[in-house]
Amino acid sequence: MLSSTRLRFFVASLVLCATAHAGTPASGTVYIGAAFGTHQLYRVDFDYDGVGAMTLATSILATLPTAADAFIVPGGDVVVAGQGSNVYKVNTATGTFETRSTSNNGNTISLDPGGTSVWIGWSDASPSQVPLDPFDNGTPRSVSGDDSTITMLAFTPSNGVFYSNGGEGAAASVGTIDMSSFVTTRLYTGVPATSIVYDRYSRSLIFDALGKATQVDPADPMVTLSSRDDSALGENYLELRPDGRGHLFGTRWGGGGGNPSGGRLVLIDYSATGLIGDASTIIVSAPMVDGLSGGVAVDTSLIFNGFELPVR
Repeated sequence: MLSSTRLRFFVASLVLCATAHAGTPASGTVYIGAAFGTHQLYRVDFDYDGVGAMTLATSILATLPTAADAFIVPGGDVVVAGQGSNVYKVNTATGTFETRSTSNNGNTISLDPGGTSVWIGWSDASPSQVPLDPFDNGTPRSVSGDDSTITMLAFTPSNGVFYSNGGEGAAASVGTIDMSSFVTTRLYTGVPATSIVYDRYSRSLIFDALGKATQVDPADPMVTLSSRDDSALGENYLELRPDGRGHLFGTRWGGGGGNPSGGRLVLIDYSATGLIGDASTIIVSAPMVDGLSGGVAVDTSLIFNGFELPVR
């Protein structure tokens, strides 16, 4: 029997297959930290036409000691982590920031559904829970079970919490975690999974690494709904973050010994079907600066308990 998610996608595909698909235009502001070189936090105003072109207006919001991932948290500040145990909360109006310690090696950020803390992790570390109000030092949580390290967490509305444990490499584990005991149960091994997110637009889980992404049904997570491989195009994104409207945002690392074409903001538009690997899905990118290697803080990702906004 088809799960409700798969049935919805199957019906949508039947309805849409006879029509030509166009993407959905989008514009707004994202924030990106440069992991290499300057460690600057950039404000990026983007305009995507829904067809295949995207323009950017980039400015420097803050210069930090370290940077990699960024996430907009309740209240509108941007939390930045990466390349060590420092975590920063940056005021988007002034660029001023506070610094705290995660007491782990953290490079990715996940927002707790209650909006009161973030989880910061990496492939060689226990996840650290960092309180936001007041902003304070993090507390690492010891993890046991099938996997003992957590890179990123994905909180779903009704199917529990999932994790990835990948680093810069393509092979990783994906599974579920009990957030009261911190015991992990592995579902996948050897898959591209630096990051994992819950996407409310498609009501699916998406995990990715090195320009490869997989979409699964959280109610039946061993079922692959769709996948894509952009590595042949030169994409090497390690994280994709949804905006809740059928777009995923990531970065292409370039320069400094990486992709010679330089760093870029990457947008994947799967709004036509909700399937990331559908033929209608559009991928577009625009040049930024060298040194990008991490996640994108999307302004429309501010969902206070994670799940209550309607699917559009």
